Amino acid sequence: MSALVEAVVDLDALGHNIDALRARVAPAELMVVVKADAYGHGRLPVALQAARRGIRWIGALDLDTALTLRAGGVGPDTGVLAWLYPPGEDFERAITARVDLGVSSVSEMDAIARAAAEARDRPGFVAPRLHLKLDTGLHRNGATADDWPALVAAAVAAERRGLVRTHAVWTHIAEASEEEDTLSLERFLAGVAAARALGATVAVRHLAASSAGFRREDVRLDLVRMGGHCWGIPSFDGVTPAQMGLVPVMTLRAQVLGVRRDRDRALAFVSAGYGDGVPRSVAGKASVALGGTQHPIVAVERDHLVVDVTGREPEVGEAAVLFGTGAEGEQTVREWGDLSGTLGDEITTRIASRVPRRYIGGS
Repeated sequence: MSALVEAVVDLDALGHNIDALRARVAPAELMVVVKADAYGHGRLPVALQAARRGIRWIGALDLDTALTLRAGGVGPDTGVLAWLYPPGEDFERAITARVDLGVSSVSEMDAIARAAAEARDRPGFVAPRLHLKLDTGLHRNGATADDWPALVAAAVAAERRGLVRTHAVWTHIAEASEEEDTLSLERFLAGVAAARALGATVAVRHLAASSAGFRREDVRLDLVRMGGHCWGIPSFDGVTPAQMGLVPVMTLRAQVLGVRRDRDRALAFVSAGYGDGVPRSVAGKASVALGGTQHPIVAVERDHLVVDVTGREPEVGEAAVLFGTGAEGEQTVREWGDLSGTLGDEITTRIASRVPRRYIGGS
């Protein structure tokens, strides 16, 4: 390794996880969600690998991400969905790039229709596909039950003018309890029926994300959105990646910078700190693997870790593995999350942009 700290992203492991998850949710399709730079794994390499594995849907969250994917080679045969917009979003660029648009309100629908009207007379215009979003209880975004008929009616009216294509209805479920998720499903199906009665085309229905999509067949419908599971990070307690048939995709590596004695202890300084995105909360809880053996983290400083290596003093420059698959004796990022009271995918997302990502595999 040439860098003092690097995140190694195994695209073959990602491909394995995608294949396993597709089989799990079939006959529903799998959407790979790459928001937050694919949770720190790199949105474009992840999306391209997903497309190579036959994935037909990528969840981008924001329009800038969606456009980056299109510019980077994710072609129009792969649906790329954006759904969170700042005020005054320029929807014309989304229409030109053939990005699917999530719509949560009549005001968003009106803005998309205006942009489509401006673009309609230009060569190559294709009316954008819409994913109409219904709030079924999470209250993240989406139309309320009271506002839903007006949103659907506005979309159908724009479709009749040749400006858009109604295509999907979707929601987010809270995954707070089985009972709440069942209620969300019932509300969602009622919303789908209402949309169809108002004249909308509903070719695709999607509400389930990683946890519910993995556990519950009844909520998979036509499409399941997954992020964390694609990176080999379980989203619920009590299971390991291996027990789910998944492989962690990111391995965080560093080097030993030096060793010193501290009374009756030997302490190693490892070249990754909170400036690289390592959370301070892992101190006194998680470990680093050196030579196949775990050594506890004593402190997380800005540019290095302090690790207790009493009984085995490593050489300067020796490889240290913070988290990974476990193949070199290290903990997984899910274990780091459990030990420090956070989520594994939050840890990978926080790994700083200054840390080089080295991609391996990709078949």
